[in-house]
Amino acid sequence: MAHRLTSRSWQSAKKDLIQGVAAWHIWLPFGMKDIRQRYRRSRLGQFWISISTGVFIAGIGVLYAVLFKIPPQKYLPYLAVNYIVWLLMAGMANDSTAVFVEASAYLRQDALPKTIYIMRVLVRNLTIFAHNAVVIPLVFLIFGFKASPAMLLVIPGLALLLIAGFLIVLICSLLSTRFRDFPQIVQSALQVFFFATPVMWAPQQMGPVAWYFVHLNPFAIFLQLIAEPIRGNAPDLGTYVAAGIIIGVLLMVSLPFFVRYRGRVVYWL
Repeated sequence: MAHRLTSRSWQSAKKDLIQGVAAWHIWLPFGMKDIRQRYRRSRLGQFWISISTGVFIAGIGVLYAVLFKIPPQKYLPYLAVNYIVWLLMAGMANDSTAVFVEASAYLRQDALPKTIYIMRVLVRNLTIFAHNAVVIPLVFLIFGFKASPAMLLVIPGLALLLIAGFLIVLICSLLSTRFRDFPQIVQSALQVFFFATPVMWAPQQMGPVAWYFVHLNPFAIFLQLIAEPIRGNAPDLGTYVAAGIIIGVLLMVSLPFFVRYRGRVVYWL
């Protein structure tokens, strides 16, 4: 009997995953609507995303270039790419803590796949990333950066990040629904990871100890997969292997977790 129940749970979770990911006609408008509502009464609307990011990069970039004694024309492009990629990663992690709480009205009324709301978070953050990414070519144009064929490696890097992001959101959304203190833990952890990840500093500035911050930090690994190609550099094979290992571990943790607890989400709201 227990085996049949376990088998049925796996089948239900598999159906949820397949149908949820395939229901792009639901989660795509959901994610886009979130962005429109955030800037609904603003004259500039979604352009504020790009403007605020550009202002931050310009202000902090000049300040830290002076502090680090790095020429602004070298530091600002580095900061612009890293910070915008970081915003994508941190945005998915932050939004994961409110996935099912935000969708409580839908969950109580409709028996939609739970993964629809996971995809909604990815769409929302990808849209913000697209707006922020407009800043990068402007910075590159100002400081004379040239395009490189290695930039095409952004595509597989972004794909790997989205797979990892999907699995992280899957775990954190369930934990945050069950334990309402968990969002504060995530926010505190992100603050630590921001300074422990080479977003505003370069590994060369840290010396030998930088190896630990770069190779044992999941955020740093995925940052390299996207930021390095944007700057025209190909990440080394070890970075892709490390990303694959992280995704494998996330799969082993998130899927059984989702199978066991997906049916309890409505009762936790």
